[in-house]
Amino acid sequence: MFCNRGSNRYMKKIIIYIAVLVFNALGIFAQVTPQVLDYASSTVTFKIKNAGIGVDGSFKEYAAIIQFDPKNLGASHFEGKIKTKSIHTGINGRDNHLRKEEFFYVDKYPEIHFRSTAIKPQGNTYVVSGKLTIKDVTKDVSWTLKQSKNGTLNVYETSLTINRLDYHVGEDSWTMSDEVLINIIITTK
Repeated sequence: MFCNRGSNRYMKKIIIYIAVLVFNALGIFAQVTPQVLDYASSTVTFKIKNAGIGVDGSFKEYAAIIQFDPKNLGASHFEGKIKTKSIHTGINGRDNHLRKEEFFYVDKYPEIHFRSTAIKPQGNTYVVSGKLTIKDVTKDVSWTLKQSKNGTLNVYETSLTINRLDYHVGEDSWTMSDEVLINIIITTK
């Protein structure tokens, strides 16, 4: 044998370094850098009918981890959390009612959570699949994502319609529509 132990370790490090470079060049083990949210131009809103009248609302407190690279969808990832107590419809009494056990039960379930499981291209958009958790229910959902640029900002837009009853939200309410339209615009730097 022509190498001593010290040079064996050195050779192993060189081989590992070369392997990592090759894998990264091929997109294996490649990381996508998380993006920083720009809250000033991001929104999480919803629309629902109550007694036949449209009600618009929003959530004021949320966070997201966005790691998105259209050239590396396998390493891309979306995760978001919404503070249920931050619900805002413009009427304090209604907001407080929606925070109660029958609806969002904010004391027991302080967050709505989404975590992506797959991202696939679809023309000029992407289909993002993942797990949505509201209260004690987690369901598989998919939504179409449009990604664009606004100057130096990345803009991610999506809409998703869910059935509130699937998530045990307001099960005793017969005046509210079952379907809720959620609109999300997230911008990142």
